[in-house]
Order: sequence, then structure tokens, then C-alpha cells
Amino acid sequence: MLENNKEQNMLLDTIETQVWYLKDPFTYGKANQAHADFLGVDKEALENKKLNKVLSDKETQICSLSNKKVFKEKKKIKTEEWLKNHKGQARLLAITKNPKLNKSGQVDYVVCSAEDITEQKEREYIVKELHKIAVDFKELKSEKEICDMTVKAAESLLDFTLCNVILAKGGQFIPLASSSNFKQEQIPITEKSIAARTFQEGKSIIIDDIQNSFEAVAIKNIYKSGISIPIGNYGVFQAAASKKNAFCKNDLELAEILISHVTASLDRIYAQERIKEQKNFLSTILEVQSSLVLLIDSEGKIIRFNKAAEELTGYKENEVKGEIFWDLFIKETDKKDVIDTFCRLKNKDYPYKYENYLLTKTGEEKLIVWSNNVILNDADDIKYVVATGIDITKRKRQEEKLKEQKAYFEQLFNNSTEAIVLLDNKHRVIKVNKKFESLFGFTQSELINKNIDDYILPEELLESGQEYTEEVKGGKKVEGESLRKTKNGDKINVHLQGFPIKLENGQIGIYGLYRDITERKKREKRIEYLSFHDEMTGLYNRRYFENELKRLSSSRQHPITIVIGDLDGLKIINDTYGHKKGDEYLVNTAQILKETARTEDIIARIGGDEFAMILPESRYKEAKSFCQRLEKNIKEFNQDRNLEKPLSISFGFEVMIDDSSSLDKIFNKADQNMYLNKGRK
Repeated sequence: MLENNKEQNMLLDTIETQVWYLKDPFTYGKANQAHADFLGVDKEALENKKLNKVLSDKETQICSLSNKKVFKEKKKIKTEEWLKNHKGQARLLAITKNPKLNKSGQVDYVVCSAEDITEQKEREYIVKELHKIAVDFKELKSEKEICDMTVKAAESLLDFTLCNVILAKGGQFIPLASSSNFKQEQIPITEKSIAARTFQEGKSIIIDDIQNSFEAVAIKNIYKSGISIPIGNYGVFQAAASKKNAFCKNDLELAEILISHVTASLDRIYAQERIKEQKNFLSTILEVQSSLVLLIDSEGKIIRFNKAAEELTGYKENEVKGEIFWDLFIKETDKKDVIDTFCRLKNKDYPYKYENYLLTKTGEEKLIVWSNNVILNDADDIKYVVATGIDITKRKRQEEKLKEQKAYFEQLFNNSTEAIVLLDNKHRVIKVNKKFESLFGFTQSELINKNIDDYILPEELLESGQEYTEEVKGGKKVEGESLRKTKNGDKINVHLQGFPIKLENGQIGIYGLYRDITERKKREKRIEYLSFHDEMTGLYNRRYFENELKRLSSSRQHPITIVIGDLDGLKIINDTYGHKKGDEYLVNTAQILKETARTEDIIARIGGDEFAMILPESRYKEAKSFCQRLEKNIKEFNQDRNLEKPLSISFGFEVMIDDSSSLDKIFNKADQNMYLNKGRK
């Protein structure tokens, strides 16, 4: 029996569940080690101890109530009770109290077991809060309400000193909501910052040490760490704390769930705004009863047909809905021209205006002048064409219709997302739109009657720019990509188009469009750089090196030396000091090679710890001199630094005197020589 008791006690002391028994509602019997550890006392000291000697008065009162109940009712009960542990932390325990009855049916003692469910309850609370937040977000009506609710919700879920919601608008980050009086300045999206990186990469970031982050915008010294989360394509949510390493992966995941609700809400209100704008725009057009208005989908099917169109054609809207426009209204001989015009619209090559004969229900022909607008979907593809036509078969109405056409054009011009300038035939400015003013920095009053090339054409591009000018002045459409300058002298990449504006009596001017493609060009240049360079060291990569070998193989630039270098002991460095330290050795090796090489030499990182150099027009003597300089520079580098392990490179070279050999063989020979030298160390 003693052995059994010892084994039972040993088993109880090895489990994490707290176990104890009560002799009466106020007195401990014995307890296992887990319960003693929780209270911070020796388990032997608990035996026969009164509850009020271990627990606070409030805790004693709460525990005694359930204890009395189980002793009285003689039934197992389950409770949830808050108790402080030995660290003074309040923990929620799920406690089971089970009475043990004697043969007389009386309670001999009560066995209690407890599990700490504090974290579980906190998770349940968070899930409920997130559900409530998701419901609350659905009720919000404006961008500002959503941003304010975001901060409020974050305060209830996260532990931080400051949080901000910033949205990207007009090339700037605009702060819309903050958890304190902190005033964050507007900064350009293109300026290097944690917010810009988060927004551009679309990825969340944990910053363990803000003060030592070169991307961090200067902020108060009290903020030491933070998280930065993209809000879809709209902006960034950021939170900062007053100590380093304050945020963990769980914090980030929790915040990302919150921000997903924010993004969905912004998607909803922006979509509603777009729908409202499109409906208002369409309603405005449809209200112009004196002109024909047709809404046509991307396949040419009629979706809407206004009253003026009904009166002119004799068809009711329900008769034409779903019908292909040209099959119903256009003569067979004119169909090709109409379809070609529609295809130009779908390709976003918008004609200024065109005219054709429209067949009425009775077969009568009406000469109609059409202008078109487009409604784009989220992918920037054409969803609908709004075709507006004027019946010019009656000359009496011509003046009124032309006036209406001008009004439509002004709407398209001023609301266009393209920078647009109208020029006369001498290339002088007649009018610019708001987008042009914001892109180039000039107001319309500064440019009126001025030659546009004198203001936005860089001096080095005068010749090519004036060629464009002469072509479009001659009646040709021009299109291309080039550089233009802004009022403050900045150079921007633009996609430009120039259209001659023609009427029946000839060309009356020029229509110029500019779209800023600077960021796209930067991305293309970066992609091109990374395709031929090693990102860590900045040296050429293996791809570029092999391309150079192929190019030099077909040239006659002899002699050519190939040097192969291998960083010694990189695996040991990585295993002993970590990969970050190994990366430092690789970067230092690259720097030494750059300092040793000539301008015309080609240096590449072709493997993890392997480097290769091409020395054009270098014989054995020059190659040997290069290796000696390299050894000298490595030695000086090691002398100047207190390194955990001296930097060491094994290298070998081989010279191609003429085309009697191949560069592939020279490469292999140099590689073999390197390994021979490495083996001698």
C-alpha cells in the first residue's frame, strides 16, 4: 500500500494539472506539485492549511462558496475561478470538485483538479471581438469612419503606444486616424520609408528596432518597435511600442485579420462611390433628351436606349435591348466602318467624332454625328460604351447639337486621368486639363498661347521632340515613350500621344496626351539590373558571366585571363557565427575584388562562395600581378580589422593566348588551379 501511494503521488507530481483535496470547505488536505508551484509554496506546507492562510480574503470567499455546495449537495461541480499565482498574476482556472463518499453516504473529502484557461478565454474574447468588429465595419459609411474605427478596434486588441492609419492619395501618404495626438506629416509615396516599402511590396513587416532602421521616418525616441501592414491597395496601418521587440508573429496575425476587415470595408465604400458616380454620369447623359444616348456593352449589344433615340428611330427600348447595334441600325454597306470604329474604342484609340447613317424602324436614313465615352471596369478594360448621337439631317438643330457636344467634351477633358493639352496648328497652348497641371506643375494661365515645347521638352531632346511636333502638325498621329520635364526641372518618363484635330474644312489643332510612366520605368530598370547582378554583393551574376564568355568566345580580344576565387571556410563561418556574418564576408570579398580590378575587368559571383573574373587583354604577367595585388589587399583588409576569422580567398587563373583553345577550357583550367591552391592551404 505504501508503494502504491508513493507511485500515485509521483504520478500526480509529474502532471501539469493542479490537483488537491479538501478535508472540509475551508481546509486543505494534500496537493500535488503543480498546485503548490502555482501558489508558490511547498506542497507539504499546504497539508491541513486553512484556505485563508494561502488565498486572499476575496479568493477564500469565492472558493468557499463552491466548496460548501459540493460538501452539502454531495455532487461533482465545475466552476471557473480567478486566482492569483505566486507572481501575483490573475489566472482563470477551470476547477472540477468531486466529492468522495464513505459507506454511510457522507463526504469524506473532496478532490479538486484545475486547468489554467486564461489564454483560452482571451482567444475566445478576441474571436468575439473580431466578429463584432466585422459586423460594425459593415455599418460604416465613409472612409474617415472606417479609419477611426480601425484605431478604436486596434486599441482593444493590441498592446501599443501609438497607431496610425495612412492612405495613399495623389502620390502622398495622408494620415487619416491616430491613437494619440501624434501629428504625422504627409510624405511622398516614392520617398524611402517603412510605409512606402509596405505599400509597394504589399507585405506586412515587424520592425524590432525602429531607431536603427534606415527606412523609418524620424519619430520620437520613445517609439522602439512596430508593425506595418498594407491596407490592400489603399494605404498602410502602423503601430509602434515604447520598447524593442514588442510585437510577435501572433500580434501581426491578429492585426492582419483586423486590417482584412478594413480593406473589405474600403473596397465596399469605394465600389459604392464608383457605382454612384457612374449612375449619376449616365443619368446626366440620359437626361439630355434632344440627343440620342445608347449604352452599349463590349460585344456591341444595346443595354440602354433613351427617349430621344426612341423618338428618332421609332423603336421602344424593350425592342432593342440585347440587340447588336450595327445589325439593327446600320446599312450593310456601312457596317464595316462602324465595327472598325467600335474596335478602336475597345483598343482605347478614341476617335474625336464620327458620323454615319442610322436606319429608323420605317427604313428612313438619319445622318447622325456620334461622340463616345467609355466606362471602365476594375481591370481598366472597357465595360460599356456610351454612344451619344446628334441628328444633323436637320440643319436647324445643328448649332444646338454642336454646343452640347462641346459640353460633353469638356467633361471628358477635365475628368480624364490622362494629362491633356490642346494646341493650335502652331503648337501654341489653347487649353490644358487638371491632370496636366498636376503632372507638370504649370497652371493653364502660365502656358496659354505659349509653345509647349519651350516648357516641358528637355534641352537634350529638342531635336526628337520637334520631329514629333512636325509630324502631328502635318496631320499624323504620333505615339511613343520619352522624357519630359516639370516646372521644377524634374525629369519624368511619359507615354505620349499626339492627334491632329480635324474638321471638314481641315486641321484646326492638336490633341496631346501624357501619362506618367516614371515608376514603371524604375521597376523595369530594377528588374533589368537584378537579371544580371547578384543582389547581395552588387557584382555581376552567373548569367551575365556566362553571356560574357559566349560573347568573348566569338571575339578576337586576346589574350584573356580568367581568375576563379573561392572564399575559404564560408561554411564554418556560417555554422559558427551565423549566415549574417557569412554574408558580411561575401560582401567584403566582393569589395576587395572591386578595389583590385581594373575598370574593364568583369567580376561576377557565380556560386555561393565562388567568384570569377575576366581580365581582357591580360597575359600571364598581368594575371600574376592581379593575384599579387589581390593577396596584398586581403592581407591589409585583415590587418585593419579584428575579425573572428581572417578573410581568405583561394584563387587560380589561366590565360587564353589565342583562339587555339576555348574559354570554357580556360575556365575549367582556372577552376582546377584554384582547387590546387586551396588544397595547399
